[in-house]
Amino acid sequence: MDYAVNYDFINKNLCENKSKPQLLCNGKCYLKKEIAKTSTDQSKNDSRISISGFTDIFVINENFEFFTITDYNYESSNFNSELDFSYKFNLFSNIFHPPLV
Repeated sequence: MDYAVNYDFINKNLCENKSKPQLLCNGKCYLKKEIAKTSTDQSKNDSRISISGFTDIFVINENFEFFTITDYNYESSNFNSELDFSYKFNLFSNIFHPPLV
């Protein structure tokens, strides 16, 4: 972008081929040097960068309600059967499903 903004200045002052107009360089020699300098600087910095891996995480937003039989008050409750302990089994009822395309 700097080359496009300062095109006239680079063409008149920084171009190494001003004396050879038949080459139609127009400051591209300067641009080539700047790109080479930037790429070597980036390659030096790339050796210091460490990339950490990402892991997918599955998050459940579900309230789990557990109780033991010892916590249950038998005297104040009326049982309809021997298996009625008000057990809740609604595990993973609201699992998020992404929209179908």
